[in-house]
This record gives sequence, C-alpha cells and structure tokens, in this order.
Amino acid sequence: MTDSTFTVTDVSSGTQRDEASVAFDGDTVTVEGTIWGANGCKTGELLSADYDAEAGELTVVVGTKDREDAGGGCTQAIVEVRYRATATFEGGLPDAVVVTHDHGDGGKEVTTVTQ
Repeated sequence: MTDSTFTVTDVSSGTQRDEASVAFDGDTVTVEGTIWGANGCKTGELLSADYDAEAGELTVVVGTKDREDAGGGCTQAIVEVRYRATATFEGGLPDAVVVTHDHGDGGKEVTTVTQ
C-alpha cells in the first residue's frame, strides 16, 4: 500500500446505520460507507488502514470523533456520517478488504469483500 485517504462526504440526522461497500479499480480500493454518531457534534475519522501483504488483506477501521468546530451546543440526535476512504497499491490489489466501524466499543465488522 502506497497511500490512503479519508473524506467525510456528508453528515445529517439519521439512525444508527453501519454500512460499507468496497470497489476495486486499477490500483485503488475505495470504501464508501455510513457510520453513526451519537450527537450533532460527531464526525468520522479513519482510525487505521492496514495492509497485511502475506494474507492479502486490507483492514479499514473507521470511527467517530467530536468535530473540531463543534463548540458547546450539540444536537442530541443521532447523525449519519457518510465517508469515502481510498487505498492505493503498487504491484496488485489485496484479495480481501475488511471494514470495521468503532464507536468506542472495540469495533464491529461491517463488511468483508473478496475479489
């Protein structure tokens, strides 16, 4: 793995949704997903993107954190945080991608995709 990126694409009111999809394209793996936050001050963050070359497996762990610009007033409603994570590879893509969401409880596997 030569590079990884993470972008929050949207934060809006919602429910406790944890979902992710994985796409393999050229030298890039793209994960698009939704993780939920406990209140309106939450946003997403990439906790880790680890590639195990021997196993041929990329593990992407996404969590939530307080927004830096949140201030003191936060809605108490659940938010859905949509995100896009990418990992770029040299010499071939991984055989499998595991996506985990961690709400501070050690994490939960959301999806595993093999190509």
